[in-house]
Amino acid sequence: MNELELAQFAAPAAQTLLTAMLTDGWQAVKGRLARIVAGRTGDPQSAEEGLNELHQRVIADSSHAALEQRTSEVFALLCAAISRDPNVVTPLRELIGEVKAGKTSVEAERIHQTATVRDNAVNFQQISGTQNYRTS
Repeated sequence: MNELELAQFAAPAAQTLLTAMLTDGWQAVKGRLARIVAGRTGDPQSAEEGLNELHQRVIADSSHAALEQRTSEVFALLCAAISRDPNVVTPLRELIGEVKAGKTSVEAERIHQTATVRDNAVNFQQISGTQNYRTS
């Protein structure tokens, strides 16, 4: 893949992944993306920690300028991963396709939720339980 092809692939992929960071499906995407970014010789746990930090920055500031900066960071991350191992393009394309198709949903099991409603408004809500994240 030459530089132009890399840029043409990585730019929209970065935008798609950044959008996924703002959804409930991010937990399902994050683990797979960490394995892709880490590659065969890297540490997926370390890659996931880096993605967690990036995700926190996206959540903390979702202004237009900040999102453009985060998109550039994801773009650089993808370019570095592809440059190290061009074979990651295939699983990355699959992941991006699933994100675009909405197939990376989050499913939750055993959630208990209570709410107190007073004067037609929810005044208190508590959620507890175990959530299992997986792709559909």
